[in-house]
Amino acid sequence: MCLQISSVLPWHDWNWSGDEIIHKPVIPACRPIPRTGQRYPIDIREYLTTADNAVVSDKLAGLVEKLPPAEQALFRSHARGSFDFRTDKMAQFFGTLRYLKSYNKTRHCPDAWLYPDETLAQGGGDCEDLAFLLAALLMAAGVSNYCIRVALGSLLIHVPRGKPRKHDHCWVMYQNESGVWEIIEPTVLVDRKALASTGPAAVVEPYPTEYVPHYVFNADHLWLIRSAHVDPNKRIDEYCADRRNFWSKFNPGFAAAVHDTIFDAALGGRISSDAMAAIKRKSLLLDADIATYDPRDHFDDGYVTASWDRAKQNLAKFNADNSDWESFGAAGQLISGRYAQKYDPKAGFWEGLTSIPFSLSNAPDYKVRGLLPHHNEIAIDAATPFPEHQLYSTAPNPAPDDRSAYANQFRWRVNTAIAHIRQAFDANWHGSQP
Repeated sequence: MCLQISSVLPWHDWNWSGDEIIHKPVIPACRPIPRTGQRYPIDIREYLTTADNAVVSDKLAGLVEKLPPAEQALFRSHARGSFDFRTDKMAQFFGTLRYLKSYNKTRHCPDAWLYPDETLAQGGGDCEDLAFLLAALLMAAGVSNYCIRVALGSLLIHVPRGKPRKHDHCWVMYQNESGVWEIIEPTVLVDRKALASTGPAAVVEPYPTEYVPHYVFNADHLWLIRSAHVDPNKRIDEYCADRRNFWSKFNPGFAAAVHDTIFDAALGGRISSDAMAAIKRKSLLLDADIATYDPRDHFDDGYVTASWDRAKQNLAKFNADNSDWESFGAAGQLISGRYAQKYDPKAGFWEGLTSIPFSLSNAPDYKVRGLLPHHNEIAIDAATPFPEHQLYSTAPNPAPDDRSAYANQFRWRVNTAIAHIRQAFDANWHGSQP
């Protein structure tokens, strides 16, 4: 386990493939029949066009033609990394689009969801319009339907000393080539200059934020995600009728602040977007893949020296090959590390499933390592402490130099991690600008 890279809380416990197929994926159409005002039933999957859609295909062809020849070849290939590369390029294209909050509202229709063709013609849209377009472009680019989900759900914003704020939202999930589901947040990808003008506040506090899916769908199926957050007895048409004004009271500039990571702060503007994507993807894999978990990748179970040795090994690989961004991502994940312990009375479900390498679990000292405090009691890995936290004070408004204050400890550690990652990059990068 490591210092939380961004303000987005871990999302790997959700079954993004879907828990239960909804056999009648029919919702009320956004727009009424002309002259009648009558809204008709529509299949929600129609919002995701296929690779046969000429408008989407033409846009995709134009984007690919602008790539250098080597990148065009990778985009069209089935080589390792090619599907992640396609996804990254589609995400980068969204930097030319705008977040348009109220363009689709009329007197007869509170929020008309747009088809991908319409979002392209308009040059942007709100969260669901952008999510539909992104999913359509990914499918047109050859990414399998099995690896794409459009999620309808909520954001839970965990503000200090208060109930979480809930905002309905729509986003895209992509299962990358390592098998890990990634959140692709449309409002983070769009033109940030345009995004900044959509909210009243110039400064947005990035509180810990949780993505909670209710339904996910692609061009083949619609699935329910079982949880206490959604009524399984309510039909999808009733759900959508209640939530047609997605994110209507929310400043989307918040999403950009929430998704900015320690890597963005340390290396933003210094490395290419492709390099940044590779670094973040490797960091995500280390946190999400319990099958390959090793405490020495996370400073867990007191493996401090061994974890630093791994960070140095990964930096040495990057030093030898400055195109090896995965190794730098692994080193950066370690640099932002903290302690967490396993096999104690407070171990959670996923901790119980985590597999420790036999060379460690069979060592004579391993059981002793379990005597260390549990992660939730001492961790400083998120802006908001766990309820079980005991090590530092969580009293409000601490003095700026109060070393016993949780808020100060978190701020100092984040700033130290940013400075250390930047220093590690400078010490091992041999070129000018990547």
